[in-house]
Amino acid sequence: MRIALSSGHGLHVPGASGIVVEVEEARRITERVADYLRAAGVETTVIHDNQSHTVSDNLDYLVAEHNKEPHDLSVSVHLNYYDGSAHGTEVLWTSDAGRERAGPLSEAISLAGDFTNRGAKERNDLAWLEGTNDVAVLLECFFCDHSGDCSRYAQPQRFEGICRAIAETIAGRTIGTPPERPPVEPPERPELPPIGWSPPETVPLEDRPTLERGDEGSDVRDLQVMLPRFPLRDVDGDFGPQTEGCVCDYQRSRGLMVDGICGQETWTALYENKRPVPPPPPPPGMFTPHQQETIKRIARDSAIADYSWDDRGVAPVGYTQGMALAFGQTYRKLLADHPAAVLMARARTDSDKDALDIYRDEYDELGMSNETSGPDTLRHLYALMLGHGMRESSGKHCEGRDQSADNVESDTAEAGLFQTSYNASSANEPEFDDLMDEYLRGESPGYLDAFAEDVTCGAEDWDNYGSGRGEDFQRLCKEVPAFAVESCGLTLRSLANHYGPIIRMETELRKDADRMFKAIQDYVDEIEPEAETA
Repeated sequence: MRIALSSGHGLHVPGASGIVVEVEEARRITERVADYLRAAGVETTVIHDNQSHTVSDNLDYLVAEHNKEPHDLSVSVHLNYYDGSAHGTEVLWTSDAGRERAGPLSEAISLAGDFTNRGAKERNDLAWLEGTNDVAVLLECFFCDHSGDCSRYAQPQRFEGICRAIAETIAGRTIGTPPERPPVEPPERPELPPIGWSPPETVPLEDRPTLERGDEGSDVRDLQVMLPRFPLRDVDGDFGPQTEGCVCDYQRSRGLMVDGICGQETWTALYENKRPVPPPPPPPGMFTPHQQETIKRIARDSAIADYSWDDRGVAPVGYTQGMALAFGQTYRKLLADHPAAVLMARARTDSDKDALDIYRDEYDELGMSNETSGPDTLRHLYALMLGHGMRESSGKHCEGRDQSADNVESDTAEAGLFQTSYNASSANEPEFDDLMDEYLRGESPGYLDAFAEDVTCGAEDWDNYGSGRGEDFQRLCKEVPAFAVESCGLTLRSLANHYGPIIRMETELRKDADRMFKAIQDYVDEIEPEAETA
């Protein structure tokens, strides 16, 4: 028997970080499972990625390493991550042979770790499962952001029990305890400073030039060293997209004008070690599982769920119910005076960049007035968005960029339901980026499972382009679709010409869509007192 084991993600692409860090624990589990398998005489290859710097390169590397030679089974070790409430073990498969392996593995891990057994799940949208030639399974051992799962994992002997259970299930027999081994340490990262380098603060502040994209030299290098979130391994004295993105992040976090240019104001903040501006309060919490099911049922039973959109047909179940959840979440934010929701719900403006003004005649014909700020206007915006998503992506949350276009830079590559690109953020500062940070921090749920129902995603759909903030935006739009919805809502109100179907008036506006969202609004109004006393 020949087995290939890989830890999910990589040294520079670490995956999820919750109570424990996914890549660190995945490597520990992978190495210890290999110890057990080798103790049983099973030929075992271990694969870790220490070289890739993007998600796409990481997936390509792991697939290529697994496919270098044939194995009886390929296994990728991961930890799951959601919103702190999901928990348990699941094993993913994409072939019948994989399914036969997945069920016993999920049961064995859950028993050894005292985790909930979420079972074996078919996934045809994961690049590693789709690209690996061997029979393959992907282990989601437990949720790294769930306190109960992590507490169980940390209990004495639990780690050994989990690793033994995985190995014995793979080998099909009982295995004795292999020798102890020291913890797996990541390879040493490049260290600073290099020979001849001196601290940036030794250069007088008044001698620092204004720096922007395209500049090179020692001042750029010093800037990169001083930026709190710039990776030391990438310090090269070249002011490229990554440096510009980190400058924008720093300016935003310190309450400075966000332009990506390091002038005297930014230099001064860096020299003075200016403390970050406190982030805005977190948004209202997510809906409970029961509330989510009720909202999805309202959406599925609505008339708009069966409507055949022009040139697109009936929407996927996931799209309609996902949009219903996204609206309910934004409406809750509006009730809490969330800045992004307030902007989306403001009264129509006399601007050719406001979708509500572009579609004014269509709204008037349907009796949907947008002359007053508040829930009605927010609901009418979502009614337009429902049609807009069908026009742009046919309701497919994982939609990649238009392959006929050449916009493959991180800030211009389109992604997700509405084919938005990150450069749309300039029209809503700071609300757009604050919203993005909110989702990056996991403070607002993305409802991916709801959006994904009845939607098929290919491996190429998950490819993102470039790096930095723009790449993060593309990934969020696909993996956290509620963010794609809210960022589109902001863009429709301030930069509607970002979207061709809106300018060409190709997006359908339907009264039935408004009726569905009104039913969601009414339901949220009913449960709000319950949420306040919970």
